Amino acid sequence: MTWLITPQQTLSAARQTGLGDEALKLSGIAVLTFSKAVIDRLAELCALEEAEWISALHHPYAAAHIVKRGEFDGLDVTVLIPPMGASPLACIVEDLAACGAQAVFLVCAAWSLGAPVQFGDLIVPAFSVGHDGTSIHYGNTSGQVSADPAVVEALAAACRERGATVHVGGNATCAALYRITPEMAEEFRRRGCLCMDNGEASTLFAIARALNILGGVLFQPYIELTQGWDPARLRDQRYRDACRLQAEVVLEASACLRQQGLLGHE
Repeated sequence: MTWLITPQQTLSAARQTGLGDEALKLSGIAVLTFSKAVIDRLAELCALEEAEWISALHHPYAAAHIVKRGEFDGLDVTVLIPPMGASPLACIVEDLAACGAQAVFLVCAAWSLGAPVQFGDLIVPAFSVGHDGTSIHYGNTSGQVSADPAVVEALAAACRERGATVHVGGNATCAALYRITPEMAEEFRRRGCLCMDNGEASTLFAIARALNILGGVLFQPYIELTQGWDPARLRDQRYRDACRLQAEVVLEASACLRQQGLLGHE
């Protein structure tokens, strides 16, 4: 298949401005998050430092807001804050894979569909359902895409080892937060979904399959949809504690995947 715009064109633009292989070449894992608390804990564990990488100077559409790099137990770790949304996230993941990242994890908050998920729990999506405008271009034509079972198990096991209450199940997609109805939420619950997002999980799972890299998602709830929006939750200590747990879990899961021979070999 021939694509009109490619990650290789973006990398070429970066090289033309002076970025060399030392800045562009990646290995190990990449963690995508929107949470300062997650980044702060990863910085403690991985000795993260600000890094040069693909920026808005080079990218035709979507560049990360922040890029930091470090190491955890000999494994290279790149941490990024991407633009929010499935479409720009797709570009970021393709760019990461083109630069050599072997696994990409999305570690952030999501919208809870209620019990059994409680505030402060962690969620490992094993599949994602619902139609979005991005994952369909990576083979998700049925509106349901599964996560890599080995990644799901590694994340769930790491949650349990850290003492977290973890739920493994489905994630649902709706790109319009203000248009989620009770009927929609209930239908997704009937399909085994625990939470919802706006398409990023489906997109990451689909791209990981298409590009033959590892991809995983680790959520915590910050909205329970039936209770409405309460911004006080973001100031709750349970939310901050869960952010720290998310950072620790994704690193422990990555170490497990490396021990299994699925990660860390060039």
